[in-house]
Amino acid sequence: MALSLSETAVLIASALRERDVRAMRKINDRCIDETAIKFGQHTYLYALISYVLSKVISKPRYYRQKATKDSLARVSSLLRQCENFAKAADYGPLLSCQNKILLAIEKMDEADRRFVKGIIAKGKLKIASNLYAKGISLGSAAEMAGTDKRELLLYAGQTMMFDRLREKKSIKDRMKDLREIFS
Repeated sequence: MALSLSETAVLIASALRERDVRAMRKINDRCIDETAIKFGQHTYLYALISYVLSKVISKPRYYRQKATKDSLARVSSLLRQCENFAKAADYGPLLSCQNKILLAIEKMDEADRRFVKGIIAKGKLKIASNLYAKGISLGSAAEMAGTDKRELLLYAGQTMMFDRLREKKSIKDRMKDLREIFS
């Protein structure tokens, strides 16, 4: 069952508050699956946000720094705003709010230059690679993530994403997904 955009914001905020890396990664997986089915920018951005936050909270030495704590507090506040925009089906401000979260995460770069800057780019490549492995065209996956097609192909090949994502869906599951899309 797909989560609403407001429910996703609540779950990300909860996982962040609890520093629950496993929950954050589960949210990320659900967002990637949802993006592959509906190809929505909002779910893609939640996938990117949850991926990057899972990496940040998995490093205690990193998230305990003052600059990171301040940025994470800003992210929590923005997640509450995103939840409200999603509940009101106000998608323009929701997109703006999600982008503000990514900017707040980028500000963590001041605390540890080598970590966040690379992790956002890696997150984009990883999510685009997952989308590509799930059957989204190379061009569409690269466009959604804002990455270069060649870079995406190289990353997908190096990580052998296709070999890991060999989940086969039954016709029944595919029909259920289609009904959900068109309902």
